Amino acid sequence: MRLVTLIFLLGFTIQAQAQDLNPNRDSVSNNDLAIFIDCNFCDISFMKQNLQHVNFVRDRKVAEVHLLFTRQRNGAGGWAERIQFIGMGNLAHLTDTLEYTIDVNMTQDEKRKTQLRYMQFGLLRFWLEKGMDELITIDVKEADTSMELTPEDDPWNNWVFGLNAGGWFNGQETSNSLNFYGNISAKRITEKNKLSIRAGGDQNLNYFNYDGVETKARQQSSWLRAQEIISISDHWSYGFFGEAGNSVFSNYKFYGDLGAGIEYDVFEYEDSYEKQLIVAYHAGGRYNDYYDTTVFNKDEELVGWHKLILGASTNKEWGKLSSTITYRNYLHDFSLNSISFWMNFNVRLFKGFSWRVNGSFSVNHNQINISKQGATPEEVLLQQQQLGSGYNYWMNTGLNYSFGSIYNTVVNPRFDF
Repeated sequence: MRLVTLIFLLGFTIQAQAQDLNPNRDSVSNNDLAIFIDCNFCDISFMKQNLQHVNFVRDRKVAEVHLLFTRQRNGAGGWAERIQFIGMGNLAHLTDTLEYTIDVNMTQDEKRKTQLRYMQFGLLRFWLEKGMDELITIDVKEADTSMELTPEDDPWNNWVFGLNAGGWFNGQETSNSLNFYGNISAKRITEKNKLSIRAGGDQNLNYFNYDGVETKARQQSSWLRAQEIISISDHWSYGFFGEAGNSVFSNYKFYGDLGAGIEYDVFEYEDSYEKQLIVAYHAGGRYNDYYDTTVFNKDEELVGWHKLILGASTNKEWGKLSSTITYRNYLHDFSLNSISFWMNFNVRLFKGFSWRVNGSFSVNHNQINISKQGATPEEVLLQQQQLGSGYNYWMNTGLNYSFGSIYNTVVNPRFDF
């Protein structure tokens, strides 16, 4: 009986696998447009299920159209997204770029439908060029102007506000932890100005009871940050920055920081979707009031500082690269300095093979806030206090390789939960 059941199940499995699991598969053929989607924030499965007359391929080199998605935060808290349609092979003479807005209040379904609609707009030229005009119908709806708004109708005058709060807790027989956090923000972003104010705080409580010994550890911090950025031209901008707060972990009973800066972008700001190369200089003053006397025998102090930032980013069809180098020192003692390097690199090396690297490295000689009395073994183990360190680093790297059929249009969502 078991053998009969096994044979039945095996036959059923083979039959199910032989069936086409994608209801839209009938519309896919080798004559359809081969597209490569380059997007790390898109619902690819939704696109495969709803975009007709295309073949989704895994390798951009065998695609007829490469769709490169990029995006930037806009002033309303949503996204300004851009799709570059890059013709390949026989369609290499065709290129196009479409831009659209993803509203902060859109649901996930509304977001992906908007992306799909603009994909269809951009692919129209390529379908026509390939002689697929008989498959295309156009339905233009009459515009509803009754709800159209202009900037003059905006009662908020471009201001956007946000609230965020939450917490988590976990535990076991010998320990438990509680964490609470919250923040509030207000910002107003236009082409000429960018003003933002943010404030928040968090508290983390840990309780331990082991072998009759009870230990309580607490971390808390609060902060307020504000900045005003003003555009000068297509390449230049300047700004003012302020920050204040406290941190038990970093030995700050209170800190206040005021500064100003200027930035130059080699490329025009309108090209920031694709590339940036900036040089920025900041300078200012900082007041620190410490919980414990520092290693420099300070209970409080007022210091001046400046920093230089070099940054670059590019987002191309071969991948994405962004990196910054920051040098900073205190003006009263140039030996109190730091230099840090950050990088994000993701590149397709060849068919089906890609490599990613994310990381940072800092050399620190400016930790003027370190407590003179040091940390107890318990504080070190529980990471309750910042420790002096000449350097710090972190890194994430990985390889990805896939092979097999270049067509991957089928979507099978069974047992995804």
